[in-house]
Amino acid sequence: MFIVTFRLHGKPKSSVEIIQTLQGISDKVKKIKGCTNVHVYRDIQDENIFFLVEEWQKQRDLEEHAKSDLFAALLGTKGLLVKPPEVKFMVEN
Repeated sequence: MFIVTFRLHGKPKSSVEIIQTLQGISDKVKKIKGCTNVHVYRDIQDENIFFLVEEWQKQRDLEEHAKSDLFAALLGTKGLLVKPPEVKFMVEN
């Protein structure tokens, strides 16, 4: 399984917009071939930090998604963020 995580540090008072954006993106990503799961989380210690975690069956599917408009839209949320999203790619053994 291949996992990509996005850590987003939102500007104060932008939480509702961030949650709506992440939910809209995650609903669409779930329908993409090869995506097995998508989760949105909020940090319990800092209400302005959010995580989007995507799970993919195949590396090829994840790589195709990384080239997509949805992936770019997530990276384009910078107007709502304190700093650019942190993106990590991982492999589950």
